[in-house]
Order: sequence, then structure tokens, then C-alpha cells
Amino acid sequence: MTRSARAAGALLPAALLLAAACARTEAPERVAVRNPDYLVVRTIAREADAEHGMRVDLPHAGVGYGYASAPLFDLTAVDAAGATFAGGRTSLAGEATIWLPLTAEGRARLEAWSSTHAGDRLGIFLDGRLVAAPQIKAAIGGGIPLRVESKGEGDAVLARLRNGGAPP
Repeated sequence: MTRSARAAGALLPAALLLAAACARTEAPERVAVRNPDYLVVRTIAREADAEHGMRVDLPHAGVGYGYASAPLFDLTAVDAAGATFAGGRTSLAGEATIWLPLTAEGRARLEAWSSTHAGDRLGIFLDGRLVAAPQIKAAIGGGIPLRVESKGEGDAVLARLRNGGAPP
């Protein structure tokens, strides 16, 4: 056996081990929620009513302001361990999107609300601050995309999510 054949034979087990490790299909462990109010999702209406009493500015929506409801759900309805940059984001410059997968309960709640509220806004709050208010076009339920200004901000959000909403 030649030297190169022996070297290739020695590398094969290591390559198989690496391939097996990369192909694991285990689900990530659940994250223990330590601060459920870190992420809160509220419905937003254009006019105040009995359900929507908290005034919020909507500068990016071009409508000035709206009124938020009591929470539709909080961090307990998000699968924080599965949150990740959408599309495997690796670039450091420009805005990014974080995919927030929901638990079964969160999916059901969001799908029930969004299926009858096309045109309304969904307010996503981090630490009590409105960070996004996308307009609902159709029923949604699998998760929520959250746009952030940069990868650095996204890394900070993911760190908080993976720490159950508490500062790392």
C-alpha cells in the first residue's frame, strides 16, 4: 500500500464522522423563557377602540400612529431555540431578517387572528419598544420574520432570545 493510499484511508473515518455530525437531525433543545415580555406581539388598529388603547408611532408604515392591543402572544409562543437569520445571513453590512418560528400554540393563535384581519398590522415589540409593524396580507402561522438594521443588532436579538429573553 502506498503512502498516499494509507493517508486517504486514515482520513476516511474522520470524513465520515464529520459528515455524520453535520447531518444530525436532532431538534435543538427548548429555551427556558426567563423574561416572556422581551418579545411581545400585539395587533395594531388605525383607530382606538375597546381592544386597542395603547398609542404607538408607526413611522415606517407611513400612517403616523395606530393603537396596539393587549398581547396576542409573548416569547412563550416562540421557539427561541429555532430562531435564526433568514437565508443563513452572513454579511455584516445592511439590514437582516431573523426568522422567529412559533410553537404550536403560537402558530394557532397567529393563524386564527391573521386569517380574519387582512390589512391590519401586527406589532412586534422588543423590550417594550415597537420594532416592526408589518401589514397582514393573508393568513400566516408558521413564524414571523423580524427585520433588524444590521447583523450586529440581529446577533444581539438572537443572544437575548437564546437566553430566554434575559440579557446574556
